[in-house]
Formats: sequence, structure tokens, C-alpha cells
Amino acid sequence: MSYQVLARKYRPRTFDELVGQEHVSRALMHALDQDRLHHAYLFTGTRGVGKTTIARILSRCLNCEQGVSARPCGVCPTCQEITDGRFVDLIEVDAASRTKVEDTRELLDNVQYAPTRGRYKVYLIDEVHMLSAHSFNALLKTLEEPPPHVKFLLATTDPQKLPVTVLSRCLQFSLKALPPEQIAAHLQALLDKEMIRYEEPALLALGKAAQGSMRDALSLTDQAIAFGSEQLSTEAVSAMLGTVDRNHVLTLLVALAEQEPAGVLTALAAVCEHCPGELALLDELISQLHQLAVCQAVPGSQDETLSKLAAALTAEQVQLYYDIALRGRRDLQDAPDTRAALEMLLLRMVLFTPKGVIATAGEAPTAKKPEAAAAPPETGGRPDLRALLDTPKAAAAPSQASPSKPAPQPTASRPTEPSATGAGGQAPSASAALAQVESGNLPEPVVDSQPEPQPQSEPQPQPEPEPQSEPQAPEPAAESAEPAPLAPLPEPTSEAEVATWWAALLQRLDLDGTVRNIARNAVLVSREERVWTLRLSTGHQVLVNRDRLDELASALENYFQRRIQLQVEYEQEAGETPEAMAEAKRQAILESAKQTLHGDPVVQELVSTFGGRLDEDSVSPKETVE
Repeated sequence: MSYQVLARKYRPRTFDELVGQEHVSRALMHALDQDRLHHAYLFTGTRGVGKTTIARILSRCLNCEQGVSARPCGVCPTCQEITDGRFVDLIEVDAASRTKVEDTRELLDNVQYAPTRGRYKVYLIDEVHMLSAHSFNALLKTLEEPPPHVKFLLATTDPQKLPVTVLSRCLQFSLKALPPEQIAAHLQALLDKEMIRYEEPALLALGKAAQGSMRDALSLTDQAIAFGSEQLSTEAVSAMLGTVDRNHVLTLLVALAEQEPAGVLTALAAVCEHCPGELALLDELISQLHQLAVCQAVPGSQDETLSKLAAALTAEQVQLYYDIALRGRRDLQDAPDTRAALEMLLLRMVLFTPKGVIATAGEAPTAKKPEAAAAPPETGGRPDLRALLDTPKAAAAPSQASPSKPAPQPTASRPTEPSATGAGGQAPSASAALAQVESGNLPEPVVDSQPEPQPQSEPQPQPEPEPQSEPQAPEPAAESAEPAPLAPLPEPTSEAEVATWWAALLQRLDLDGTVRNIARNAVLVSREERVWTLRLSTGHQVLVNRDRLDELASALENYFQRRIQLQVEYEQEAGETPEAMAEAKRQAILESAKQTLHGDPVVQELVSTFGGRLDEDSVSPKETVE
């Protein structure tokens, strides 16, 4: 018997064997069990995610001799014939090869006839978006009202090309691309059945290379089995796929962490001898930077090497490297020399990283690279990054390199300077130094620095006694003091005052958003001891729900310190609401402003001299009305 590829050998035959697409299989299984079947189904999604497979499983469920069920028997002659692709009542059509309207009409001429063997005559049209416009028009009427013994199953990778008239006649299911972890788990189960040795990182690499397609993953697995001679090792799969070894990327990351341009270029030269291409190397570098950012944001990674690299780099550095690499990827594709473009990108990461260079008073900031900071102590210091590449499982040994030159300390600095060092005695990060520059909280630079340069740079050099005395001291006290409570709102004495009283009350309630909008467009009809009634126009009815009424009632209870329940009635016109009153005041102010402008002598002279006119639509009074 000839060899059968994995994609065909392990093609699912029931919904239970289907990998992923639970949202589709669940809906179809419930429809089959409850006998709620549609006459036309449309399955969309990228290649190799199970569109045709689901259509064949559905055909088997509809025509199984044991009855319509979500779990066909799989042993009856009908199920066997559908599995072998020779069932006479399952008509599979490749729309890409039958695009003419004559082909569609010939297909539809047989729709009226009853099925030969099965319960339903199933038309499975693959790549249906390839049909011509005339073919879709010929299909519309039959697709909308087919005979009861006919089911249409359509599959396409490009649903945007289908007419809306076809989409509206079908029950559409969008199949999702499978994640690499799910593909790797399925490959692991299949290889266990095939008794083929494998390494889990190799399966994950195959899952990533498949880009969401299970069929592509199985095809790549067949190729990897042949390439590795019945064994899937990580090295062999990487060589077959042309992917970059993770250790090469870690070499670059270590060089970037050391912040030495010569070391970065040397590491790149060594890595490029083993890498298939600069673009693939950059893609893997972007992926590892993402893993570093995740490791820093969510500590506790099981990868010891990645954890130590995350501790050696600051979060700002990782984010900056990621942004430079992602933006530089486009430049790499356009560059005539990809190796030179990659070198420029890595040098950009090193040279444009903020170093925290702080200029002393009266000295312009220099653009040169600052001297290296002193070596941190053993406790809490940076690990030996080179040791991570040699022995990633072993603990990091202390660095044997000669200690770098310590940074010069100011002569008259304070005994303890909290902004000079961070936790664990480490040198401040670049972001902390930049924050010190912006806020002005810098350590005293030298003894002979004069305090005059800062006042001399001010626009007013004369000493002002008022700012140095303490008239500003009461301001923080006034800000910290709580505002005086408002006087209680007097009760309205007549029905005419209720609208004004209600508007004034809303100004004292802590309301915002939709609840405030509801209250400002409501009229207070009655207010009993515990039950208040509001009137709203029917146009605002869509805004009202129980939660918003409860929020408004809670604000009233907090103000009046008693239990209040709100009721709402609706009319075509609510009446004199606070919003309507405010709008009337706004219009009155606007009319007054227009009259003032029309009566202004300057405006009148301009109009009479130049024949101009006043643009009343541009008039906007300064007063705001609540």
C-alpha cells in the first residue's frame, strides 16, 4: 500500500476529532441534535483550518444510516463512502474550475431530483468566491429556497468577494487560525501514534511556521520526518525551516546589554556565519525582545537565561530596542545591503540609548559617550552575561573582567544622596537621570559652583522681596483645607419654583455622564417623602435603565440623608427641564451679544465703509450657563 500523507491519514471524521474551531463544532452539533438545520452554510477562513473537513463531517452527520446525529456511526456504507469520497449524493464542486454560468446552470438542473442513496443531496462548493457574477445570480434563487432534500455547503478563503445577496442567504461560520501551541500539541499526539521521536521545541517551531494552518503544519511535519530520518530534532527542523537558532540571538542580546559598539559588531559577524539571512535574524531578535518585556512585566519565567537577561536590561532599554528593531525592519527590506542595514540598526540601539549625561552649571551638554559606571557590588549587581551563553543552567559566576573606571564623584556632595544611587547600590538608570534633569532635583556638582547662574537666566534679575518672603505659604494651607459646606437649599414655596429648585439641586449632586444627562432633561413632577416622580420626553427613553435610576436615587439619598425611590413617566414633551432653561438662557445671552455687536460704533463703521456684514454664526458669548 502506498504511503499516505499525515494531512489525509489523520483527517478528522467526527466533530470530536476536530482540533480547534470549538465555536463552529458546538453550534453545528447542537443544530443536529435539536433538528434546527439551515439549508445553506458558508465556512470562511484561511487555508488549512478545516473548512472542507467540517463540510464533509456535516455531510456524514446528515446522511448516516443510523439517523441524523452529531456523532455518525462511521461504519455504515454511507459513512464509508463519504470518507472514501465516492458517495453519489455528495457533489463536491471546485468553483475555481467551473466559473462559467453554464456550469452553474448544469449543476442546478439536477437539484430538483431526489437523492439517489442518502437522506440529503449535499452540494459542497469549494472556493465559491471564484464564481462569476452571472453564476452567483443564477445560484441566488435556488440558494434561497432549495428543495427540502438539498443542502448547500460553501467554503471560501475570501468572503469579501462574495455578493451580499449570497451572504444573506447563508449561515456563516468564520474559522480561526490555530495558535502554535495548539498545533504543537496535536502534532505531539500524532507523532506518538506514529512512534516517531521528536523534541518539543521542534514541534513548536513547526507550529509557528504553519502560521495557523493545521494542514501546512502536517505537510511540514512530513517534510521534517524525511529530512531528519524519522526523527524530529530542534537543530534539524531549524535547518529545514531556515530559522535562526535562539542562542545566536542571545549572543546579540548579551552584546547589546554590555553597551559596546565593537562588541555588538563582533557578535553580529559571528552570528551571521550561521544564520540564513539578516531578516530572519531580525525577526527572531524582535521575538526575543518581546519575551524579555513579558519576563520583566510578569516575573517568574522558567527560562533562567531569559530571566537573567531581563534583570540585566532595564524596561526602557527593552522597549527602545523593540521599537528600533520593529521600525528598522522596513528599512532592512528596502536597503541595497541588508548586512549593512542590520549593523546600522544595532548601532542605533547602542548609541541612541539614553545614558543620563548631566551637564554641570554653565557648561553645555556634550554629545560624547559617558564613562562607564563603577562595577556594582556582588549583591544585587549585574550577572555575568557571557556565562549565560556558555552554561545557561549554571549559576552566574562573578565577572573576571577588570573593574571599569569609577565615575568621578562631586567634591562637596552630601553624605547620603538618595537620587545618586538606586536600590542595591546600583547606578541610576537612564530614565531616572532624565527625570532628575527635568525636575531639577540634581546633586550639588562642585564646591565652587555659584548659585547666581540660575537667577541670572531668569527674565527678571532684580531680587524681589515678595517671592522670598512667605506670602505664598497660606496658599498650600488654603488648598489643603476643605471647602466650607454649602448652605442648605431652601424648599420651593410654589409649583412655579419647583423647576428652578430642581435645576439648582442638580448643581449640588455628584453626577456625571448619562445619569447627569437624564436628570437635566427631566421634570420633577412630584416628591413625596420616599417616592419622587420624574417626567422625561419619549426621545430620552432609550437612556433610562434601572442602574442609572438607582445611581440618581443614591445621589439624592446622600444629599437628603433619607431613603428615596424614583419613578419615571414619559410624555411627548417633558416640559420645563433644567436643560431647556439653560438653553433659553444661552439663547438670551447670545441675542444680547449680537445686539451689542450690532450697536458697536466700530462694527457699524466697518459695515458702512467696506460694505461688510456681521457673521452672526461666529458669535459666541463668554458666559457659560448650567
